[in-house]
Amino acid sequence: MAIISLSRVLLVALLAATNVIGNPMNTGSNSDITCSLVRCRAGTTCKEIDGAAQCIKGVECGSTVCEAGLSCCNPSCGICVKPGMACTAQVCAREAPPSKVQCGQAVCEAGQVCCNADCGTCVEAGMPCTLEVCPPQEGKCGDTLCTEDEFCCNPSCGICAPLGGQCTQELCSSE
Repeated sequence: MAIISLSRVLLVALLAATNVIGNPMNTGSNSDITCSLVRCRAGTTCKEIDGAAQCIKGVECGSTVCEAGLSCCNPSCGICVKPGMACTAQVCAREAPPSKVQCGQAVCEAGQVCCNADCGTCVEAGMPCTLEVCPPQEGKCGDTLCTEDEFCCNPSCGICAPLGGQCTQELCSSE
């Protein structure tokens, strides 16, 4: 998650409040300036290129921007052509993200992302995630199956330990 400096936030707020538009200033890293924070001049469109917001001449066309001299003929496919040229009527379906995602022992619902597979923690997309460390869950542990009163403490070796117990943190080879 990018940390936005207070000066950068104040600059963006000042530009928005005074209705200043144009290309974003290069103040080092543009990675925290997104198109949602930039207003471009008339006849230009904001496009994130290499992680930086850029105001470029052209017309938005689905997931792309048509360069100057081209027109958008098929927004669903993002196809730009020279004016008067033929265009396909094909409808391109957007690739939908999977509705459910496996996250450790849990399953994340549509709109959620797996932020900590060790703990099975799902969060809404864009929300912060904890970095807590969770003990492995009972069940399969490498090639071993742990019982209800054990936990998998070393999956690479298939070592189960009693709940509350300890185990070695050695790395076992798969040979």
